[in-house]
Amino acid sequence: MLNEKWEDPINITKEQWISLLRDEEAIKEEDIEVLRLIHTSIDSRATASQLARLLNIPHFVPINSQVGRLGKRIANRLRIDAPKERYGDGYNWWNVPFLGKSTKEGFYWILRPELKDAMEDLEDTSIEDDFISPDEIDIDDLEELYEGAHKQIYVNQYERDRHARDKCIRIYGTKCSVCDFDFEKAYGETGKNVIHVHHLKPLSEIKGEYKVDPENHLRPVCPNCHTIIHRRKPAFSIDAVKAMIKNAAN
Repeated sequence: MLNEKWEDPINITKEQWISLLRDEEAIKEEDIEVLRLIHTSIDSRATASQLARLLNIPHFVPINSQVGRLGKRIANRLRIDAPKERYGDGYNWWNVPFLGKSTKEGFYWILRPELKDAMEDLEDTSIEDDFISPDEIDIDDLEELYEGAHKQIYVNQYERDRHARDKCIRIYGTKCSVCDFDFEKAYGETGKNVIHVHHLKPLSEIKGEYKVDPENHLRPVCPNCHTIIHRRKPAFSIDAVKAMIKNAAN
C-alpha cells in the first residue's frame, strides 16, 4: 500500500551495532558497502533497485537476498526475533537493519537510527592510525623513496620497489581513478605529475617480504578520494567511492 510504513521496534542498541559492524562474520564487507550507500543517500534511505544500479548489478533481486541474509545473521548472532511479516507467517529479515516505507517510486529501506548513529560514531574514529596522506612528489624525484620503508611514504608501508609509483603513473596516468580529477588540467604546469598512489592490497594482508606489482596493486587517486577511501577499516574500494559520488550527484 502506498505510503505504508514499517517502523517495527527491535532491541538492538547503538553499542551492539558498533560491535556488529566490527564483526566481519556478522556484517560482511559487501554488506558494509550497501549500508554505506544507504547512509550517504538522502535521508539515509534507498530502494533495492537504486542500490543495484549503483553497484552495477543488473537486477535488484540479489540485493534483496543479500539484505535478507544480513538481517538473519544479525538476528541469529544476537539471538533475537526479527519483526514478523504483516501478511504471512515468516519474518521480515530486512527489517532487522532497516525501517521501510512504500512510495510511488518504490519501497525504501531506511537505516534504523541506532545503526545510523553507530556508523557515524565509527566513521569518526575509523581513519587508519598509520595512514598518512602522503606529500606526493614529482616522479622525477623518486630517488627519495627508499627500500623497506616502514612509514606510508609516497606508496605504502611495505614498498620495496622505488620505481613502483613511476610505473603506476606510466600505466594509468595522473588522472584520479575515482573522480577523474586532473591536476595538470586544473592547475597547468604546476599540477603536472601531482597525484597520490593508492595501494589496492590491504595493509593487513601484507606480511614480511613483498614486491608490489604497479599494474595490479596500485592506482592513482586524488587526495580527496584517497582520504575517503581510508575513512574506514578495511578501506573502501574504488568502485564504492565512485558509487558514493554518483549517488550524491543524483
